[in-house]
Amino acid sequence: MPNSPAPPNKHQLRKRIRAARRALNPNQQRLASRHLCLRLARSPELKRARHIGIYWPMDGEIDPRALQVRFPDKQFYLPALPRPGRNTMTFLRWHGASLRYRNRYGIPEPAFSRSEVRKPQKLDIVLVPLVAFDPSGARLGMGAGYYDRTFAFKHVRPGSGPQLVGVAHQLQCVEKLTMESWDIPLALVATDARLYRCG
Repeated sequence: MPNSPAPPNKHQLRKRIRAARRALNPNQQRLASRHLCLRLARSPELKRARHIGIYWPMDGEIDPRALQVRFPDKQFYLPALPRPGRNTMTFLRWHGASLRYRNRYGIPEPAFSRSEVRKPQKLDIVLVPLVAFDPSGARLGMGAGYYDRTFAFKHVRPGSGPQLVGVAHQLQCVEKLTMESWDIPLALVATDARLYRCG
């Protein structure tokens, strides 16, 4: 019986896929984002959701922000990096406006306001950016672990909290990723080409 191929080196895989998505021209990015948003908008999971975590795309990530315009009756929240003394992200209400404040990675965040905070456990769906994924729902992120720490409660209470939906260009799909003990698997992955149901 032939040996299974070794899983790709994570550092090399990050470098290769980040370069591939950055190489997409603006028209390709717009078209991919349009297909992604149409696919998500038709999904029963998003139709049912009221409180949705989203993200501000950077580094060639596919852009899901048009969903905020498509669903004015839903509430959208952007992640903010952990505040001093904490190791999990905060989700802040985003009303669709452009943002002036940028965190230490240069990613826009809403200004902090207690009245605009929603606990991660109280979101219905969170659209999770990623570098690579496989069809089983394994996700390779940027390596900082923010999403895994923020949603670590799902290890203790499986099925609790929001559905985590990976969002990516189809070119970010790989055959197999190795899951670490702290990794939180995705329930779904949506791309510009298809929807993977992983749960």
